[in-house]
Amino acid sequence: MGASQLKTFKVSGNSMNPLLRDGDRISVWPMPSYKIGDIVVATHPIQTDLTIIKRVESIAPDGRLKLRGTNSEESTDNFGLVSPGKIIGKMISKLD
Repeated sequence: MGASQLKTFKVSGNSMNPLLRDGDRISVWPMPSYKIGDIVVATHPIQTDLTIIKRVESIAPDGRLKLRGTNSEESTDNFGLVSPGKIIGKMISKLD
């Protein structure tokens, strides 16, 4: 794993509670493909200046991903399917 591809992100908000909490930091690695259940960091498909952390809920036949937060009361996941090109990477660890 090259250090130049490893990125660190800070969780902002409560959409991924209880798995990830506001202020947690995670390590993310770009992957060639993703599977259901992966936690990913992506560029928001509508608000392109926003980076989101979500779980892959399903994968469409064309490869686009349905992303969803783990906390349905706090998560606003009404942006539809996300192109794989919007995915920055998969969470590989939570940092202390």
